[in-house]
Amino acid sequence: MVHRLFTQRFWHELFEAGVFLKAVNSLWETSVGLYLLSSVHPTLRGWFVFFTKEEFLGGRDEFIFQYISNHLNQLSLSTKNFVGLYLLFHGLLNMFLSYNLYRNRLWAYPVSIGITSLFLVYQSYRLFHTHSLILLCVTIFDIAFIYLTWHEYKYQLHKRHTS
Repeated sequence: MVHRLFTQRFWHELFEAGVFLKAVNSLWETSVGLYLLSSVHPTLRGWFVFFTKEEFLGGRDEFIFQYISNHLNQLSLSTKNFVGLYLLFHGLLNMFLSYNLYRNRLWAYPVSIGITSLFLVYQSYRLFHTHSLILLCVTIFDIAFIYLTWHEYKYQLHKRHTS
């Protein structure tokens, strides 16, 4: 019995940490999405150069600086708007779901699993085409979060039926 409680407590704390990370990430995504939608196109490259110039120039990493800087120059307005809208929508949705999971609203568990699964399909598609390490990490986190949410949902259902 004690071992079972310890195990359930461990999974619950992992779930809460996941909800916290989702909430923090949703704030970041919402902020970046709003910034991208409200910023002038050349501003992105300007900010990148301002914050990273001293870090990259003159060293062996100058190639990375030039690559990213040139890529930001070639970023089309439609791409910037798509990324901005995607991040804004994804951030607001995750913020809403994180809040309701934190408040322990039973309906939020399956909704969160479903929506995260839909985003996983798109992330997998993008991962297949871009081979992005960051996207791979986000995808692995989302898979783990789905599992933790499912585990917590089963526990909450069991707890409510036995009470």
